[in-house]
Amino acid sequence: MEFKNLRRVASIGLATIMLAPSATFAKEFKDVKKNNRYSWAYNAIDILSDKNVISGHPDGEFKPGDSVSLEELLQLIKQVLNPSDEELKTAREKYSKIAKENGVNSWAEDAICLALHRNYLNESALKKASERGFFKINQREYPSRGDIAIFFARALNLDAKGNTNLLRHKDQNKMSDTLKGYLASLVDAGIFSATGSDGNFEGDRSITRAETAIITKASFDYASKNTISSKTEKKKGTVILSSKLNNVNVIIIETNNQKFSFDIDSNTKYKLKDKDIKLEDIKAGQEVEIEYLKSNKNDREGTAKLINVTNAKIEMVGYVNSKGTNEITLRYRDNSDTLNFRTTSKISTSDTKTFTLDSNVKIKAYGRDLKLDEIKVDDLVEFKTNNDNKITEMTVYPNEAQLRGKITSIDTTNRDKSYLKIRLKDNKDYELYITNETKDLDKITLNDNVDLYVNYKVVMGLSSNYKNGDISGEVVGYSGDESSFTNRRYNRYIDIKDKYGSTKKYYLADRFEIKTYNGAKQTQVTENYLRGKNVILTLNNYGEVDTITIIDSSLQFSGMFQVVSNERTGSSFNVYKVGLRVIQSDNDNLKPGKTLYFQTNQNLELYDVLSFDGYLNYYGEIISDSNNKFLGNPREYLNTANRTTRKSDFEDYRFFLRSNRYYDNRYNDRYPELGKIYY
Repeated sequence: MEFKNLRRVASIGLATIMLAPSATFAKEFKDVKKNNRYSWAYNAIDILSDKNVISGHPDGEFKPGDSVSLEELLQLIKQVLNPSDEELKTAREKYSKIAKENGVNSWAEDAICLALHRNYLNESALKKASERGFFKINQREYPSRGDIAIFFARALNLDAKGNTNLLRHKDQNKMSDTLKGYLASLVDAGIFSATGSDGNFEGDRSITRAETAIITKASFDYASKNTISSKTEKKKGTVILSSKLNNVNVIIIETNNQKFSFDIDSNTKYKLKDKDIKLEDIKAGQEVEIEYLKSNKNDREGTAKLINVTNAKIEMVGYVNSKGTNEITLRYRDNSDTLNFRTTSKISTSDTKTFTLDSNVKIKAYGRDLKLDEIKVDDLVEFKTNNDNKITEMTVYPNEAQLRGKITSIDTTNRDKSYLKIRLKDNKDYELYITNETKDLDKITLNDNVDLYVNYKVVMGLSSNYKNGDISGEVVGYSGDESSFTNRRYNRYIDIKDKYGSTKKYYLADRFEIKTYNGAKQTQVTENYLRGKNVILTLNNYGEVDTITIIDSSLQFSGMFQVVSNERTGSSFNVYKVGLRVIQSDNDNLKPGKTLYFQTNQNLELYDVLSFDGYLNYYGEIISDSNNKFLGNPREYLNTANRTTRKSDFEDYRFFLRSNRYYDNRYNDRYPELGKIYY
């Protein structure tokens, strides 16, 4: 019989012991006849044996019911692919050592090396085959029909996601999705039948020599009509997507404004500087070079064999989860111009990962160099990584911060795009967002030197309204111990309930201290000891608790005060020593008429009248104030109350104006603003 589509090739044959020069042809095989039980395979066996692709046994039998080994199978695939001598040489140079290490028999080395080279067999599968005994002479294990179908499909570069509607097998429920996809493509190519011989595929059993002859002959037919690429192609680009798309693993890259899609399968490898990485490590924005086998599919370039990350330095943004020794755990996502940072709420994140810091990492916050220890849990960070996936640059936007500088620009014309710029100590301008949460805009003007309180990238207002040390309330939770398991200081916090019933968590600074009102330090403090006590928290510039002061409720006060002196202190341009005269008070330590002094960054004017709540220390000094209200300026000293009273019995500002010995209608005409009360 002649079959013009088959090229005559020297073959080892299905029976590896059959190397005799005189082959036995199919029509002479005792056990393969046109009219016996293997008549369905007669034509394929006849053609392949005539071309020396397969051979029989010395006893004149083909033994069509015997199982086929993995080495025999890959030898047949090699003959179908008909590689060049140059390709075989390259494959041997790359994989011969690996083949030998896994016990591949010498006669099958070329077939195994080619399979590894073209990636229809990978190193992991080869190792497992060796461990299971696929290459043994005695007690050999055999590959299943399902495995063989996948080998043939991959070797012929068939679609991994074929049209499964073509399958008519009764046992499809026993097939994996991978097998279904490849089998559907094999059916479409005419290599496998759509139903199997008895309606079942039987993917778990080994394949017989007769079945293999049918498949091999059909594969030769397919190869004669279709170009099976033996070369891997390469394409560089920037990752747009690396994920599952319609339940298919896919990577999409962009090059010169064109997008290219590639399938990813279990054999795809991922590299970063010659190190193995995972699919999850491939992120949008990275630059990659993809080696792939060209596909016949219109919507895909092909199946990626290797994805090599050539530049992993991408910009990301997220929030601090925890810190360790030279590492930081972040909830993060890719940075994008579409993200909305004009809010104090947190943006959505997609991943959580622990990053190592590069030895030359640069960490900054508003022009100031930071150490890792100064970064706090829940701080917003923008960061970049290098090819080792280490952080090289990090810009920190604290959850709470105070900035001192000069206003160089302010624009509130567009409500949704309002901003201001502040020039800090490094002589650089930093843009901050103005939102509906921003206060004190009427007190912030161009070229002002100001102290701003900032939450992430949003201006909340002047720092004077968010003063450190002004947090007071009842302790409802506390943890001051470092975890012996994680050694993370972020486990240290205090929960405070304010007088309005709201509870807030504050994290403790590295060297926080607890003391009483008389200044005595407290050690070995437990939650049970602190719970229920009233305290004042002194915060640092990053909103962390530096000092917890346990207060005596007898030193709490509310009152009305008038400025009697005001002078700038030290070299700071906005720190003042203010003298206050008590107008009325509910604490005997602050009797009406008494004058006391404290420092503030507010430039109060002489005669200003204020009301506020606060705490004294045992020396009668104000150490905490809150609920500040500016009531007015009468341009003269007011009379005071006769005695201390309960807050509920306080008189209002107008009462003291009217009771003042200088107050009359003529004065009211000269100073009409005195008729107003400010809150």
